[in-house]
Amino acid sequence: MAGKTWLSFIKFMNKRNLKLGTRKSLLAWAQSSWVARALEKAHPGLTVELVGIETQGDKILDKPLSQIDGKEFFTAELDHALIRGDVDLTVHSMKDLSLDRPPQMKLAATPKRELQQDVVIFHETVMERLKKGEEIRVGTSSPRRLTLIPDFLRNALPRFSPTQSPRLRFVEIRGNVNTRLARIHEPESSDRKLDAVVLAFAGLERLAIDEKGGLELAKLFQNTKTMILPLKECPSAPAQGALAIEARSDRPEILSLIQALHDPETLKTVAAERSVLKEWGGGCHQKLGASAVDGDLYIKGEKPSGESVSQIRAYSSAPAGKSPSPEFTRIEAADVFRFEPKALSSEESAILDHTDLAFVAHSRAFDFLGQKDRLSLKRVWVSGTKSWFKLALAGVWVEASLEGKGLESLAPFRAKKLLKIGDRPFALLTHAESRELTPPGPGIEPVATYRHEFQKIPQKALDSDRLYWTSGLPFQAVWSRLNADQQKSFFKKTHACGPGKTAGVLKAHGIDPVLFRE
Repeated sequence: MAGKTWLSFIKFMNKRNLKLGTRKSLLAWAQSSWVARALEKAHPGLTVELVGIETQGDKILDKPLSQIDGKEFFTAELDHALIRGDVDLTVHSMKDLSLDRPPQMKLAATPKRELQQDVVIFHETVMERLKKGEEIRVGTSSPRRLTLIPDFLRNALPRFSPTQSPRLRFVEIRGNVNTRLARIHEPESSDRKLDAVVLAFAGLERLAIDEKGGLELAKLFQNTKTMILPLKECPSAPAQGALAIEARSDRPEILSLIQALHDPETLKTVAAERSVLKEWGGGCHQKLGASAVDGDLYIKGEKPSGESVSQIRAYSSAPAGKSPSPEFTRIEAADVFRFEPKALSSEESAILDHTDLAFVAHSRAFDFLGQKDRLSLKRVWVSGTKSWFKLALAGVWVEASLEGKGLESLAPFRAKKLLKIGDRPFALLTHAESRELTPPGPGIEPVATYRHEFQKIPQKALDSDRLYWTSGLPFQAVWSRLNADQQKSFFKKTHACGPGKTAGVLKAHGIDPVLFRE
């Protein structure tokens, strides 16, 4: 450090106290408290004091933000306090930051990102309303959510009539997380009553891990049902789930301290998402979602011109997440096997009875489950949206999808305090050969509802040089029935699959597959 900067740093280190500017809402206070404690832990002896500041966005609650002129609804007052020197640093939800920030300030750190997804919290009476064909009132004021979520929910909510999709009415609402959630607990006679509200998972999780916020949230989550929205169908707001810690650009000693909380990967993903926001004109009124996941950028919504957009882009060197191109010949289980129902063993029946968590690996496993109402009181997760929509048609409530990424991607969800899953077991509805294909892993207890009976090696698998395998079992069945010369020829083909268990099967045979996410 240069002489003057070094003296400033020594003077600051002797002081050992920081003032952190934050909004006063329960969520803002919870996430700023987390930053304060993390800084104190990273720098023993440091004290971080929270300074509550009210912003324009906190004061104007009777209008959607899209109807208010200007920008920086949740940041301007914090920016002024930081520039004046009233506080040493500020914490924001990065999705609230405009693309152009004042030059006197610098982004000091983006901590590791929380889950990006939106989550819809329903009052549990929603099931009775759906059965009666009554209107479901959903609260949100986000143009993006109003553009993307209605079509998804019409397919994702349970149906109790084959000819009638759920009736939805979206209500524009504002307010803090706790005040919005409280509206689903209003009496039915109240004109403020809602059946559901749409919120960011990240905010709810940060409240759940905060001592005060967790107590408040626990009360508001009583008698509720949850749906975590898949990012492919309903991508989040650019930078949703990420925090931004800012300090003055002329305070290198403070910028250096804050760097202890920085996560480069988070900055990389949010930069990719915000580049799309810039491409489409910026601003919080955009009807666009952009979510960066594993090298893919899911983009969906409407351009300012009104043109609909649905894209998957690659934002890094990772393989793009698009579906296999037409030159790949698709090999499905139905090309190789016929499927036969399998009665549950007493052990499998006990598993299904004694856990409230069920994971449906394929909708076929649900089709072969004799008593489908055995899932009616369980928290049901699925492998992808195709299975989700099929179960919804049968009246099953689905909580979340792993979006085709395999059971290993359950781990981040298990860690979330909001979901209260932890190491509790999932009953895995699958086929009898699943355990042979790959071990289920901890916390997963297979319940086989059907089995595969080999029929034939499909001729298209022999004729085509580019094969896309929808699961590992057909590959194993075909490979094991090829003679030595056929195996050599097979090995030279280009093989592709999804990034989950199937990829592991192909790699175990010495094949490096091209990965796609359908």
